Amino acid sequence: MNTDMIFSWLGQLVAAGGGGAIVAFSVFRYLGKGWLENKLAKNLEAAKSEISLLAARKMKLHDREYVVFPEVWSKLNKAFSSLGVAVFSFRQMPDLGRMDPGEIESWAVQSNLSEDEKRFLLTEQDKNKAYGKILDWRDLAEANKDFRDFYTYLQENRIFLSPNVKLKLDEIAALLKASWVAKKMDRDGHMPEGKSFSTEAYEKCYKEAKPIMDQIEGLVQERLFPNNWDLVPRG
Repeated sequence: MNTDMIFSWLGQLVAAGGGGAIVAFSVFRYLGKGWLENKLAKNLEAAKSEISLLAARKMKLHDREYVVFPEVWSKLNKAFSSLGVAVFSFRQMPDLGRMDPGEIESWAVQSNLSEDEKRFLLTEQDKNKAYGKILDWRDLAEANKDFRDFYTYLQENRIFLSPNVKLKLDEIAALLKASWVAKKMDRDGHMPEGKSFSTEAYEKCYKEAKPIMDQIEGLVQERLFPNNWDLVPRG
């Protein structure tokens, strides 16, 4: 009879009470104190081993979390900055409207415009407006690239992030995307009655997303430096 069967049988006897308890006590005396201590020690070691394994796994997750936090924060800041440029663009541009066709063509050749951009600029009547559209396209493309970089990294590493941080990152990702879409609608000339896509893009970026950026910063700092107050010298 193995030890597990013995413990099961003894448990049934004790639960039955009366003579069963007496028999159980007699068996313990027969088996001896050393046998019982050895059995309990083995069970304790098995439990300690399992706890150590779980603790090691948890530590690995936390270690990975400390790597992910700075990177996702960096990518989020870049995505937010790029979107801010696209949404609220304040540019110094040459006054192409004052140039004659020859000067404009010469300027376009020396610029960093692509061939498609040059053709678009030279064929449009309003050169300043055309050049503004080109810059809008570029800013939106850059903002979209940086957002995709941030969002892809978030999805690949979200398993290592705490639930409250993930929730806020998902919220801000949705707002940044909505702001980008609104700006693109504005750039494409969609102007439904009673609605301004330009205003919507600005509000989603600066009035809705920016406060969440501040919340995420606080959550990340709390996770990275949970005991930083202990490092402050005390008088």
